[in-house]
Amino acid sequence: MKSIKFKSFMMCIVMISLLVGNLSVLTYSEDDRNGLEKVIRIGFDPALPPYQFYEAGAYQGFLIDLTQSIFKELNVSVTFIPLPYAECLNKFEAREIDMILGLRYNGDLDETLNFSDSLVNSTISIVVPKASEDNIQKSIGKSTVLIAVERDSAEFEYVRNIKKANFNNTFNQEAVVDLMMLKRADMMIGVRHVAEYLLEKNNLTSLYSFNNSYVTPIDYYLAMNKSEEIMLIRFNEALKRLKLDGEYEKMYNVWIDDKNLENQKNFERFMKITGFGLVLALCVIFIAAMISVQLKKRVDEKTEELSATNKQLEHKIIEINNSNELKNLIFESSPRSIAIFDKNYKISAMNEPALALCKLTEMPVGTDIFTLVPLSEMIKNGIERVIKYGESYSEKEFEIITNGIKMYYRYVIYPLMNSSGGIITIEDITEEKILKEQVVEKEKNRVLLRMISGIAHEIRNPLTSIKTYVELLPRKKDNAEFQKQITKVVPNEVERVNKLIENLIDYVKPKAKNIEVVDVQLLVEYCSVLFSPTLNENNIHLNIMIDEGLTILADKDQMKQVFINLILNAIDAIIESRLQHLELANQITIEAHRDDEQVLINVSDNGVGMTPDEMALIFELFYTTKVKGSGIGMPLSKQMIEDNGGQIKIESQKFVGTQIGLLFKGAFDEQKDIDHR
Repeated sequence: MKSIKFKSFMMCIVMISLLVGNLSVLTYSEDDRNGLEKVIRIGFDPALPPYQFYEAGAYQGFLIDLTQSIFKELNVSVTFIPLPYAECLNKFEAREIDMILGLRYNGDLDETLNFSDSLVNSTISIVVPKASEDNIQKSIGKSTVLIAVERDSAEFEYVRNIKKANFNNTFNQEAVVDLMMLKRADMMIGVRHVAEYLLEKNNLTSLYSFNNSYVTPIDYYLAMNKSEEIMLIRFNEALKRLKLDGEYEKMYNVWIDDKNLENQKNFERFMKITGFGLVLALCVIFIAAMISVQLKKRVDEKTEELSATNKQLEHKIIEINNSNELKNLIFESSPRSIAIFDKNYKISAMNEPALALCKLTEMPVGTDIFTLVPLSEMIKNGIERVIKYGESYSEKEFEIITNGIKMYYRYVIYPLMNSSGGIITIEDITEEKILKEQVVEKEKNRVLLRMISGIAHEIRNPLTSIKTYVELLPRKKDNAEFQKQITKVVPNEVERVNKLIENLIDYVKPKAKNIEVVDVQLLVEYCSVLFSPTLNENNIHLNIMIDEGLTILADKDQMKQVFINLILNAIDAIIESRLQHLELANQITIEAHRDDEQVLINVSDNGVGMTPDEMALIFELFYTTKVKGSGIGMPLSKQMIEDNGGQIKIESQKFVGTQIGLLFKGAFDEQKDIDHR
């Protein structure tokens, strides 16, 4: 039997060698070879121990060692650049780094990034202090519990499902554990390896309990550019070789003390000890009758060991029961609708809100989820990714019309462990959507009042001119020069007033969202007319430099709102700069040009500018540095830009100025069709 196994193993090694040999003969172009010779810049978040972190004056960790080992085998030079993940993505987009290490999979990045095979696998776990574990179990769903969790992660969405749960969210996993250790949170939900490492490092492992009621797998990858197909193939093959020859496991064991594997080994060791103890006990009983009292003493010692082991087993059973109770409390106390289904799409559990949503009175265990409305409509989107590939799927806004009433929902579908099924959590956001619409209207009214005060002043000027000519008419009606002036000036002044009033009326007219081809030049000129009184009054120069024929596909009214907000912010920045005695601030520039199939629009000013801390909060709702500001304009503008398929980027320097870049997909083909018709 051993010989057969050895031969089979050698055949596998030969087949793998042949496969690697075939892959190694891939040919490369001259450009490819040059790309492999350059130093590859790899960005990584240093706040993810034991995978990647800073300690003893150096960046180290399992993923650092693993990546270095692979690229050393590939004869490729690399350098590691520590950055928060949000900045990694920005630097990658700006081509200032080539790859991102330790990135979780995100379907939204599929179009721009290639993900390697999984570098390391862990789980998301609940960690609670042992001293307060019982109190937390009793408190969930009844009184407020403060939970530490990483912002914008899958576990963050899970925490939001828990009734009466507040969350203290951070930007990385290390900070999540720190919050709990500093007692700034009652419990945490995060990556198990990170929590185990930091607790052991601080000698606190014995004070905390890992609750397995919420366990979902998580993988970390190396992400690189879509164009690096050959590099991705070579990297994945090198990773497989490390796993086959055992080097991967050696590096893994250096950095990660996997408690799950340790528990499994302890259980296997326990079973062996138990079996051995039973056999030994029988032998001792048999021999005790014939041999010495001393041997009987040894039997008693073994019996004591076995008793201690049994007590440990009883304690484990109690822990499992407590975990199940905690899971049931979270499941039933959540205000969101939650449904659990297996890999065959059969319902295994639903909470009360989910039953109410589907208009059910009894638990439909074993029922096909595709027969339950509205779950059937929600589950068909992305379900294949969840079941087959173990990925999460989310929908930010899903509309349902019931009895003529529109209802809006947000939902997320999570995979269960080992692809055994999934969980769908559904949140009613109808009230939230209505509030957002009210916020939009409030911001529009605030800007409208600001414009009206300027336009009212502007209207007085032409009216004064017209009044003057009318008063002079009886005395100078026969004067040829006067007749020439009145026929020229009065119509121009009337048209000037009319244009201001028309633009104002057009702005306040409520319209449904309508995607159309928008001329950028006409859009900017429209907005500049509304602010011309304010610009003139404050001696601010507005420079417009827009290439001819630039068009984008968007909702014109929403784009008007965006540019009005941006121009208004620029005016306020210049006025504030002058209040701080920076008299040179008097320029606003709007420029736009075509960039391949996209349109790039820049709105810049030489006003007061922003600090890095102010820029970090610029899109937070209700955050403002203005005395009379609302804190709504920029978050609302960002939402409108993204709803119309655009992107926004801000660069600013305190007391120097601000530049806001907008990037939209061009509508050049659509414009040609319109011109042709």
